[in-house]
Amino acid sequence: MGVGDGQDAVGLLLARSGGVMQAKKPTLPPFRSLLKSTEVEDPVNICVHRPLAYAFVWSIFRTPITPNGVTLMAILAGLASGAFFLSGTPTAMIAAGALLWTAAILDGADGILARAKGQASQFGRALDGAADVIVAVATVFPAFAHLYFKDQNTTHLWLMGPAIGLTAVHLWLYDFYKENYLRRTRLDRGGEGEDPEQVARLVESAKAKGAITHFAVKHVLLPYVQTQQKIIRLLDPLAVVGRNDVARNEKTAAIYRRHNQGPMRLWAIVSLAPHSYLMAICAMCDRLDVYLYLRLFGMNAIFLVAALWQRRATRATVDDLRDIGALPPEDSAPSETLATGV
Repeated sequence: MGVGDGQDAVGLLLARSGGVMQAKKPTLPPFRSLLKSTEVEDPVNICVHRPLAYAFVWSIFRTPITPNGVTLMAILAGLASGAFFLSGTPTAMIAAGALLWTAAILDGADGILARAKGQASQFGRALDGAADVIVAVATVFPAFAHLYFKDQNTTHLWLMGPAIGLTAVHLWLYDFYKENYLRRTRLDRGGEGEDPEQVARLVESAKAKGAITHFAVKHVLLPYVQTQQKIIRLLDPLAVVGRNDVARNEKTAAIYRRHNQGPMRLWAIVSLAPHSYLMAICAMCDRLDVYLYLRLFGMNAIFLVAALWQRRATRATVDDLRDIGALPPEDSAPSETLATGV
């Protein structure tokens, strides 16, 4: 073999190696495959937030940026938004609203990136939850402070407390029913929700992930699911019947979807995404009073309908699952006994 032949062979080898290396470059999975489910999100989130979050993930997918890095970006955007709320000038209010909306988009992007890279975990969920709390505190309180100092309306001051407290209840319940819906209907993947006992077992293993993760699991995720469980047992006790023991198959998924798809649509309306973009739009128009009234009266009217509808849907679901033997024997008691948790 001559020199020229040797060079050709080396060139061919390098070309093939380059082709293999190029083939191994990570590719971002399709948009739809990275969504949890279109059944558990509101239309604006599906049509606006998620596509923008996916576009952002596409732009950083092959970079060293991690899902936790995106979570940090969301926190920084939220902190900056709060600072602009405190400034309160017309230009600052536009910036505050835009940054709040940006934080909401990034809040979805970290989960999309984690799922795309196969890095989704309960520890990531805990960090994401901690980030949501930080952004909420950093934006809601400065926003309402701006509203009060701008209008000097004591009625607004009295309404702020109930608005904040009831919004927290909305988010707790939406998250519970969302994860329950995913667990019951997405047979390939399920949901991410955990019971307090399961999260408590994560606390020790979270130490190996670092102090921040351990803090997020112990002081954010665990109290969150504990409070969530108490509210559910008060408002819809049958919802926790056999929650982790019901057989998961096409028949049980169809039963759950048939009874719960309607109320799930309403829960999505009172979730975090509508809160974020409604507040952002009202902030950019410097009409946070409109947001306050929408949140307190409009969203709570939807919440009341959703809660009553969900309670009926849960009872119908449990009855149908019991009829086909999908609930374990210890849960096959009369509804009154199940409702008391005995």
